[in-house]
Amino acid sequence: MSHFKAVILDIYYRASELRRSEKGSFSIEGVLMFPILLWAYIGMYVFFEGLRENNINLKAAYTIGDLLSRETELVDMDYLNGMNNVFGWLTRSQNPVSMRVTVVRYDEVSDSHVLVWSRGVAGKPDLVQDDVDVIISPEVPILADADTAIVVETWARFDPIMEIGLTSTDIYNLVVTPPRFAEQLMFVGVGDGGGSTHDDGNGGDTGL
Repeated sequence: MSHFKAVILDIYYRASELRRSEKGSFSIEGVLMFPILLWAYIGMYVFFEGLRENNINLKAAYTIGDLLSRETELVDMDYLNGMNNVFGWLTRSQNPVSMRVTVVRYDEVSDSHVLVWSRGVAGKPDLVQDDVDVIISPEVPILADADTAIVVETWARFDPIMEIGLTSTDIYNLVVTPPRFAEQLMFVGVGDGGGSTHDDGNGGDTGL
C-alpha cells in the first residue's frame, strides 16, 4: 500500500512540475515566431516611414507657400517650375513631384472665393471656378472682403519598401497662405495691368 501511495505521489509531483515548467525548445519556438516578428518589425517601419514622408512633404509645402507669400514681383511658369524643383529638393523624393498654385479673392457680397488665377506644374491641370468652389473654398479660412489667399497643392509619390498595410500612393497636401508684402501674388498676363483675363469657370473671361 505504501508503494502504491509513493507511485501516486511521484506522479502528482511530476505532473505539478510539468505544469509549472517554462522549459521549451528554442529552435522550434524561434522558427514559429521569427516570421511573425519580422513581419511586425517591417510593418512598423513602413508605417512610421509613411508618417515621416508625409510630415516632410507637409513642411516642404508650407515652405513653398511661405516663399510665394513673400514675393512682390510678377511670377511666371519658369518661376513656378523652379518652385516645383525646390519642393522636390526639400522632400528628397526619388519620384517626380508636382504642384499647383492658385490665388483666390474673397467676395463678401456673394460669400464666395473668386478665382484670380491658377497654374498647375508638372502635368497638373489649372483650376476653374467650379473646382475652386469644391476643392479650395472648404479649406480657406475666413477672409476679409477683397482679401486674397495663395493656395499651394503638392503631390509626391511614396513607395513603401514592402506593401504591408500601405501601398504606393501620392502624398497630397494643401496649404493656404496670405500674401505678406503685396495685396496679391501676381502672375504674368493676369491682373498685371495689361488688360489680361482669367477663366472664372462661368463660360466667359473676367478682366482683372
